[in-house]
Parts: sequence; structure tokens; C-alpha cells
Amino acid sequence: MKQMDFVDTDDQDAKPPSRARRKPRGSMPRQDYRRLTADIPADLHKRLKLQALQEECTVTDIIIEASRAWLANRRRG
Repeated sequence: MKQMDFVDTDDQDAKPPSRARRKPRGSMPRQDYRRLTADIPADLHKRLKLQALQEECTVTDIIIEASRAWLANRRRG
């Protein structure tokens, strides 16, 4: 069977897109942060991941922002 190469030879030297704000997978939480594990619907997880990619941020960044906004609205009401 013939091996298929999915990498275009012109793209081999190209650098991957910068994701400076992203942390490596499995890294330890930042100082004064706590790790949170939650089960969420698969479609919501997918939407969060896609939005994070579009905004060049992490799902964590989105969850922190949304949580702060939700808590701020709860205090007002």
C-alpha cells in the first residue's frame, strides 16, 4: 500500500499560528487559581472551543469572563 503524505511540501517550513495566551495541556494551575472540573453538554463544549479559537483565547478565559459577569448580575438583582 502506498503511503499518503498529508503535509504539503510548501507548508513544512511554515510556523504554526501563534497561541501565546494558551497554556500547555496538563499544566499546573496558576498561583492563586484553583482547578475546576465540570460536566457540560458536548454541544456547549464544542461551541466554547470554537469561540475560543476564533477569539484566540482559551475556554478557561471565556468561563472566567462569563462567571464574573453572571456573579455581577446576581449582586445587582
